[in-house]
Amino acid sequence: MSAPDSAAEAGPWDEVVVGAGTAGAVLAARLSEDPGRRVLLLEAGAGSGGAGSGAAEDRSGIPVLTGRHWDYSARIDPDAAADCPYPLGRTVGGTAAVNGAIALRGLPADFERWAAAGNPAWSWDRVLPHYIRVESDADYKDEVHGLDGPVPIRRTDPAALSPLAAAFLRACGGLGIAGLGDLNGTRPTGAGRIPRNELGDRRMSPDVTHLAAARSRPNLAVWDRTEAVRVRLAGGRVTGVEAVAPGGPRFVPAGRVTLAAGGVGTPLILQRSGIGDPRRLAAAGIEPLVDLPGVGRGLRDHPAVPILATPLPGVCRAGLPWYEVMARPPGPGGAPDLGIFLASNVTTADVPRVGPMLGGRIAAMVSAVLLAPESRGLVHAAGPEPGRPPDLVLGLCAEPGDTARLMRGVRTAWSLLRSGEMSGFLGRPIIWTERMVHDDALLARALKRWVTPLFHASGTARMGGDGLAVVDERCRVHQIEGLAVCDASVMPSPVSAPPALTCLMLGERIATWMA
Repeated sequence: MSAPDSAAEAGPWDEVVVGAGTAGAVLAARLSEDPGRRVLLLEAGAGSGGAGSGAAEDRSGIPVLTGRHWDYSARIDPDAAADCPYPLGRTVGGTAAVNGAIALRGLPADFERWAAAGNPAWSWDRVLPHYIRVESDADYKDEVHGLDGPVPIRRTDPAALSPLAAAFLRACGGLGIAGLGDLNGTRPTGAGRIPRNELGDRRMSPDVTHLAAARSRPNLAVWDRTEAVRVRLAGGRVTGVEAVAPGGPRFVPAGRVTLAAGGVGTPLILQRSGIGDPRRLAAAGIEPLVDLPGVGRGLRDHPAVPILATPLPGVCRAGLPWYEVMARPPGPGGAPDLGIFLASNVTTADVPRVGPMLGGRIAAMVSAVLLAPESRGLVHAAGPEPGRPPDLVLGLCAEPGDTARLMRGVRTAWSLLRSGEMSGFLGRPIIWTERMVHDDALLARALKRWVTPLFHASGTARMGGDGLAVVDERCRVHQIEGLAVCDASVMPSPVSAPPALTCLMLGERIATWMA
């Protein structure tokens, strides 16, 4: 990993990408394919181990829940009595270097919503080629899958599924949820094996899939442990980035700056730069420079309710992948609005809110996840410098419709967990009871207590042409020349999946416009 020095700082850089995460690493690698373009990639965290490092935390399918993170705290709703942890990736490779390696695409309907919100360049037929370019799918070789992309996609072989995962799929069939071989195919509903970005048993983050080959290029530098504080503006355009590196503060001049710091980090950098809601900025002691009131507003995350059970002896084992199977049952209108995920082999010691209660025991859980939440939260900088924690409010299930749909999801998850197919592998559920699940009032109270975020913040610098949009459909920041965004913050609405694969696609898509 390179580090800033006097020669490297000669500048100006043609391109500065802030955040070597899921989208930013892809973007920087693609931009540096042009040997005449000098590209600098800044990352606040340290370099990751990468494939072949042998580090236990790089095992595929096992989330890394401590270290390598921004240790944010968030409130579930504005009136919450206590904060909940909100860890996001702080390492080269970003959250894709610490997550569960789930490589699910968004659904076609997700992108039709993006297009309908004033972004026709993001319709399904226009994003599919970029999903295809990202991947090398070992299991499906057809017109909707990539065969030679940088990201290897694998699913657990049906014969190698754990007994609990196989039982989950049988239980889904018993509830009328049809089997689905390819969750990244053209059919939106069904139950099947989760695609993962892995090779062997190693997680394949963009640090490995994109940056590893690009680092030898003389026109690309990657500075880790260098935190961007703000962008500097003059005459309506960006001139560079103010950052803090191991040697102290420094200014990095740039022809163009692209923020790829994630759904929380990007709006915070914008706000510290004086870009956002003027009244909120002034209240935080920040001089307002550009009136874009949508910055930090509209945060959406996938709310989830996990139902845990202690597995019978020998059913689960620490160190094995958590995620092998999931289901997208049909909703009332036929389209899926919920995801039901089985997590096996869960080492609960580091799981927020759950670990202390279970004393770190191994558990299994079936989680109901709302795929397209309507509820919104916000993120706002507390001051002009990055040392103070931001005000981060998730607003989970603030909309009554979200609560009603998630209640339906909990009941589906409970039916699977307590089915004859699964119950033979599990002890009694933890916390949850039959009465809680089937009494509307009790379930609503339990949901309010146990709903949890999945750390999928998006929509905080969303694309569009309305008064609260922050970027146009090519992800260029309104009113400022030379400033763009490339991460989940631009999403007009969430995708019906963990966002990692879509963020890889974002990096590919936006790179084509910047070529």
